[in-house]
Formats: sequence, C-alpha cells, structure tokens
Amino acid sequence: MGLGHIEVNLIVHEHAHRPIEGEILAIGRQQIGPNANDIRDILQRYGVERRTSSFEIDTLNTHSHAGSETILDSSLFRSFSGAKYFVADINPYEGADFVFDVCKDVPAHLLGRFDFILDGGSLDNIFDPLAMVRNMTRMLKPGGRLFIYAWSSGFPTAYVKITPDWVMDYCLVNEFADAKVYASRCDMPFGDPHLGGCVDLYHCRATAETPNGVIAEAAHVRVQGYGSTYCIAETGRHTTWDRIAVQKHYRGSAIEPYLTSAMRFDGSSRPIFALPGQSLPEMPVISDQPTVVPVARFGTPNPITAEEMIARRLDQIATGNRLIANQIDAGLGTLWNRIYQQGQEQSKQVYDYNQNVQSIR
Repeated sequence: MGLGHIEVNLIVHEHAHRPIEGEILAIGRQQIGPNANDIRDILQRYGVERRTSSFEIDTLNTHSHAGSETILDSSLFRSFSGAKYFVADINPYEGADFVFDVCKDVPAHLLGRFDFILDGGSLDNIFDPLAMVRNMTRMLKPGGRLFIYAWSSGFPTAYVKITPDWVMDYCLVNEFADAKVYASRCDMPFGDPHLGGCVDLYHCRATAETPNGVIAEAAHVRVQGYGSTYCIAETGRHTTWDRIAVQKHYRGSAIEPYLTSAMRFDGSSRPIFALPGQSLPEMPVISDQPTVVPVARFGTPNPITAEEMIARRLDQIATGNRLIANQIDAGLGTLWNRIYQQGQEQSKQVYDYNQNVQSIR
C-alpha cells in the first residue's frame, strides 16, 4: 500500500481546507513516494506550515529497500499535523498497531474512534471491498473523514476495480455530509516518464442539469490505459454505513437519498482539487458526461509513438532480465565457491585422520 505524489497532494490539499487532527488510522503500512524535498515543496504549495525539519526513514515497509531514502508514513503526517498515527493490518509484519481483518468484525474499542482513515490501495486488493468500506465508516467519529485511493482499470493484480461511481454511490446512499470523487488516467502504470507517461486527474461531480431539473448523475468513466479512483468523504449526523446502493439506471423513481446527497456534495464548501498556479493543459476526454472535468496534470507528457513505447518497454524488460541473470550468476558463483571450500576442508580432515592412523600404527 502506498501514497504517491497525487495522493499526498490530495491529502495536504484537504488538510489546508480543514486540518487533520485527533487520530489517524491507515489501512496497512503506507509506502511514501515523494522524498523529503518533494514533501516540503507540497506543503509550501498549499500554504501548510511545516511542523518538523527532518523526516524519519522507513525501515518497516517491506517494499522499502535497504539504503533507500523512503520516508516513514507516520513521519509524513507529523510534518504537518499533530494527530496520532496508527496502522491496522491483517498481520503484524510491518509494525501494525492493530491486527485484525478489516473485512470482518472490527474490535469494539475501534468503533467511532478515528478522525481520519486512509486507504492507499487496499480496497482493490481484498475480496470484499464493501465490507471494508463499511468498517472504515464505522470506525470514524461523526464528522470524521475517509481518504480512498484504488485502481479502477489496467492494474492486473487487483482483485477488483473500484470505479468512481461505486465509491460515489456508497457515499450518496449512506448520506455522507460531503464527498469529492476523482478519477485519473495514464498511459503506463505510475506515469512512468521513461515510457512517455503523465497522470491526468479529473473531478466527478455528483449532479447534472437537465431540462427536467437537477439529477444525481453517474460518471461513466472509460479509461484507456491505467486508471485510479480517489475519494475524500466526510461523515455527518445522518450518515449510515450499511445501505446498499442501486445503480442509477435501475433506480426508477426511487431517487432519494441520492439526489439530496448529491446536491449537498456539489454545494459544499470543500474546494475541488487544483494544482496552485497550474494553467490546465488540454487533456483527453474520459467520459461522455459533462460532470467529469479535468482538474490537474501531474508530470509532463513526452509524446512517443506506440512502436517507440513498445520498444522502450522491451528494453526495460531485457535490462531487468540481464540484472536477474547477473544476480543468478553471482549467486551460483558463491555457491560453487562454498562447495569447493567445503570439499577442501573435508579432504584436509580425511588427510589428517589418515596421518593420525599412520602415527598410531
């Protein structure tokens, strides 16, 4: 699980709107993508005061390599918030504070406890995402906030694809106080600049104007390549956690509480995300709906042909295979040296034994 540049920007942008305080719960240890200088720049970008001058290096996340400068997830949040940071996981292998299955029964002492719960990619990797998002909601205090990041298309190892409409409809039917939902697209995973990628971010409004009035509208996002869904949602006095959403196409006249929730979301004071000072470039259309609008581009596109992209990808694979082969060769060399040394030692033991026998005779 992890928080890259987009996720950290979204979280700091939310903190600038309403400070993240109290207690934070992360679903899984988060690998942080931005380095220390990146984080300082992001905080400055949104006018957020830095609370610490240094960062702790991550030695807990199993995806962090020895010698890397990856920032510890709790250290990221300490850089701008005084909130207490906790990690929940299905096992304690990365230093989890609470060990339980987030898709099953939640320990009673965690219900209604947290001010901010974040998920940096667990939702698409578990078998029952509805159970997980319900339990996340149950663990929030009234007025608490969820941050969700999940793959919506293109990533082969995900169990499920979490679409913007799935997240939005859960928040609508359960009457959250507010929810801002975003979709992203890129040609290659993580917007790999070597392969000519950048990541485009779009906001999905909850309502649309029609000749017959305002309706709660689906996003209908269609992404070629790789896509992700993001959501920042806030609970309210009437928020529930156990209602089942019905897709817009099948609701018929049962438009509530979808419409009232949608109008509340779009009318809230929470600002739609934008990169300060960015002049928005022309971006690909990812939906026929007018409710899905571009808001930011991360990185700089490097236009290349499909043939060039394939050639570069094959070069990456070949380079990786060469590195693996070299590691295997080095490992085999070490193994043969060890076998040779053991053989020499055993030969010497046999020689010494024979010498002792001869001297006894």
